[in-house]
Amino acid sequence: MSLHAAAQSFTVSCNGESVPLYEQNDVPASYKLSSYKYARLVYSGEPLNVSITADFSVVANDWDIAPYSYQIQGNLSDKTISFTIDRTGYVVVRFKKGQDFTRRVVLFIEEPEIMPDGDFVNLSSYCVDNTGQYNETKRIQKALDDAADAGKVVYFPDGTYKVSLLRIPSNSRVHLSKGCRLLADPEDFESFQNNDNTGTNRFIYIKDAENIQITGLGTFDGNGTYFRGVFDPNGSNGIGAMRVLFIVNSKNITFDGILLKDAARWNTQIVGCQDITFRNCKMLNNPNTNANLTNFDGWDPDASQRVLIENCFGWAGDDNVAVKCVGTGSPKVIQDVEDITIRGCVFLSKKSSLKIGTETRCNNMKNITFENNDVIEADRVIAIEVQDNAIVDGVLYKNNRSDYNYPDAQKRGIYFNLTERNAGQGYLGKILNVRIEDCTFNSVFPNKFRIYRDPAMTVIGDLQVTIKNLRVAGNIVNNLTTNYFDTANCNGVIVFE
Repeated sequence: MSLHAAAQSFTVSCNGESVPLYEQNDVPASYKLSSYKYARLVYSGEPLNVSITADFSVVANDWDIAPYSYQIQGNLSDKTISFTIDRTGYVVVRFKKGQDFTRRVVLFIEEPEIMPDGDFVNLSSYCVDNTGQYNETKRIQKALDDAADAGKVVYFPDGTYKVSLLRIPSNSRVHLSKGCRLLADPEDFESFQNNDNTGTNRFIYIKDAENIQITGLGTFDGNGTYFRGVFDPNGSNGIGAMRVLFIVNSKNITFDGILLKDAARWNTQIVGCQDITFRNCKMLNNPNTNANLTNFDGWDPDASQRVLIENCFGWAGDDNVAVKCVGTGSPKVIQDVEDITIRGCVFLSKKSSLKIGTETRCNNMKNITFENNDVIEADRVIAIEVQDNAIVDGVLYKNNRSDYNYPDAQKRGIYFNLTERNAGQGYLGKILNVRIEDCTFNSVFPNKFRIYRDPAMTVIGDLQVTIKNLRVAGNIVNNLTTNYFDTANCNGVIVFE
């Protein structure tokens, strides 16, 4: 499988130089599991003049550049959209409005690569192949283990490294060059399956570890479209489902710049962990509307404390971020959730974007912040779903922006739901002290905001929301108006400041 997939519909240039296009997945088009294109631009402090040309007709007023908060003024000339950008960030160019993701190009505008300090382990001394022809798990695992013991950095030069399950040990420092891709071996799925009672299939595995730094602009590629769409097309229950990144009972771990690509289920799950940071990372899941390609969450902080997701990009086939306590399976981790922050990110999702729940099986989930995020596309932008016993207390949604709706199950910009999971379960948590402040919806969603509690299981004070400076389609919303709220299903304590 090649690192550079041939661009079928677009050409990209920046400051007059051609820019390579990449594919979200490498599965041949004959399988009808469509891919979308992305490109990477280097920003060094000077404006970038970008041009993208399609090989199909583009209709005036049927294209756009998001996130809208960037206020990029583009120009259409025949089949070419051009614009200037003077910042780092993440941009999605639609050559046709609507949900046809094959007519979009994603741009990562990144700072230049920076090499880490320290002594390096030379992979060439381990005779590691970087052409993608051979499975190099044993040699790479030994290099990781040796470097962690010696306090050195494992540096992955450009190339494709075909690997099976990799375990990252404590005290690791790993740096992936921009042209490096660690690819889940399509011929060795058995290695990714649950074999140590974790209950979860996984590609990159961190368990009972601490003090890890993974840096660089390289890629962990889970090969999920192949595993779920070709190898085992049995929907969400298929054995082909696995995490790209699975972190269990670990602490003090940082990811900076990494691309987490093509999950075969939830992309990244963080279970029973503390002090986990993702900064400047990119996540590209498959958004196909296909029964076999489901449950493609982005980040799932689960029963964890002090998790930061900052200045990241995520295009998820399911929820972008879902803060939760799953509390079932193996390992069965039921711990309170605390101090989770998601800020400065750009997201697209077929489902919920900035979410707490649905699994809420711990006692308390508190101090959760979603701030300064751009949600380009989602079915639900702001979402809290409590169906178990957790008391969610102290949630801030501040200065988040929504561009447009992805028309899925709810089609609501705000969706709070406090209802029991199973009829007659006899217990239900609460949603307390939620604040929505300075949030903006650029367009009106098809269905109205819902802030609902089951009146048979709760009292009015079990659902508390304060709203300040909420804007919808340019209008300030300062009361429970039927123009924007489904008032028949808004039955908590809802206060406007």
